[in-house]
Amino acid sequence: MSAESYAICLSVLEALEHNKTYVNRNPKCEPQLGKRGLYKAIGGHNDAGTRQLAILWVLNLSDGQHSLLDIAERSGIAFQVLKKTADALLAHELLEKHSRPGALYSVAAR
Repeated sequence: MSAESYAICLSVLEALEHNKTYVNRNPKCEPQLGKRGLYKAIGGHNDAGTRQLAILWVLNLSDGQHSLLDIAERSGIAFQVLKKTADALLAHELLEKHSRPGALYSVAAR
């Protein structure tokens, strides 16, 4: 197996293992991300614009129906970026985990 094939297999397994569905804890209002240090956490990176968009996508589509793979497919943002974003939002109590039957296969079922 080539290094490229191995990297692709590893990224697929990582996405399947970490694909979760979340619920936005404040869906009716816009949370103060700067006050929570989330904008500071993404500042200084070359992809700060993508990271900021990832926050907005994850908050918007975290309704208990869309998994991170669903969000990645719809937004075009890399799964790894969305996973890190969801972890940060979870740590700041803006998201909560939601278990949904079949979430692992949500993209494949389409």
